Amino acid sequence: MLKILHIHDQAGVACILAKYQRTNNMKSKVLSSNTIDKYGILRFYKDYVDIIDRANFIEYCLAEAKSADIIHIHSVEQLVMKIRKVFGNSKKIILHYHGTDIRGLKNKNNLNGSAIQNTKTRTKSFAAKVKNRLRLMQMGYYRPLRIESQKLANEILVSTPDLLSLLPYAKYLPNPVDVDHFSKDDTIHNKVNKNNALTIKTASGDIQKTLLYCKENNINLKIDILDRTTTPILYEEIPDFLKKYNTYVDIRIVNDKILENLSKTALESLSCGLKVLNYKLEYIDRLPSMHNPINVTNELANIYNNI
Repeated sequence: MLKILHIHDQAGVACILAKYQRTNNMKSKVLSSNTIDKYGILRFYKDYVDIIDRANFIEYCLAEAKSADIIHIHSVEQLVMKIRKVFGNSKKIILHYHGTDIRGLKNKNNLNGSAIQNTKTRTKSFAAKVKNRLRLMQMGYYRPLRIESQKLANEILVSTPDLLSLLPYAKYLPNPVDVDHFSKDDTIHNKVNKNNALTIKTASGDIQKTLLYCKENNINLKIDILDRTTTPILYEEIPDFLKKYNTYVDIRIVNDKILENLSKTALESLSCGLKVLNYKLEYIDRLPSMHNPINVTNELANIYNNI
């Protein structure tokens, strides 16, 4: 039986993969150092996850990796180098990117004016840059280390097709949706906001530009905004929350660009029976089959078998 070790989780993707990989006769689990678990994703998938204190995380990963056939690392690039150094070429390693981890974010702060007006401030700025560079190196995000990590991985995956423009040699693996959790259930639909649409404000997106874009394109929807940065909803409760609406607006503007893919929340909305207004200003009403978790795990199994 193939043993798969997922390290780190992004928005529940690793947890969903582990869940459905087990139904496909594989041994699979997730290791995470996220003891905060703001949205309760790891608690929801507690049967598939080991949560480890950050101070012991690397050692725990290395210990678990000894018996793993596939080590599937989500975003945490530096662990590719660490695991390859310890185990050489005896392990198959997947490096999986999910968006901001490879796309990055523009600095929204204004760096002009008084911030660089005197030598003292410039010295502090230089020190901050050095400190930040060291931090990025430790995290694996400094470019030479990033390139080295990618070279050492057996395969690189991206979760959305737009990321292929940044990593043309990677493979696109569609995000899976937990169709057991995000399911249509007309018996509990309580569309108190049935004439309203919903969109979500995230830390990476510019919600004001989204609303302006809708207005300029004559999208006449009353759009409720959920700010997940200040009002998080537990993962367990998201399906019932989504089912209060008929439409989810999935127009995300990040770094002044519209993301040309369906977000994970949009996919979950479709699985719950909502319509989704996508980046093309088109309405879609069913979950694309490529995001069905069985199809995703089958595709992933083929990737594993071919490395």
